[in-house]
Amino acid sequence: MTEVPDIESMLADLNEKRERMRALREEAATRYFTATSEDRAVSARVDGLGKLHDLSIPDRELRSGHPTALGPKIASAINAARTQAIEDSNARLLRALPGFGS
Repeated sequence: MTEVPDIESMLADLNEKRERMRALREEAATRYFTATSEDRAVSARVDGLGKLHDLSIPDRELRSGHPTALGPKIASAINAARTQAIEDSNARLLRALPGFGS
């Protein structure tokens, strides 16, 4: 005979995991990550959710004769900071919810 799963226990477990996820998201919004472009000309700061909070571009970069070179530097700095945020969030998620994603 097939055993009937304990729905109440499953729902309680699901609610607990949802609450942990909410707490992780709130915590992520309070952590910040900073990275620079490869040439260190541009610096970006994002929170743990990847939201951009600060972008630092020196005046010499803004006045350079090659404005098309600035876009990739900005993208590089933001992407590097977001990569740090993602890696941190993933590590925290795996610690908080063992077996998640497996």
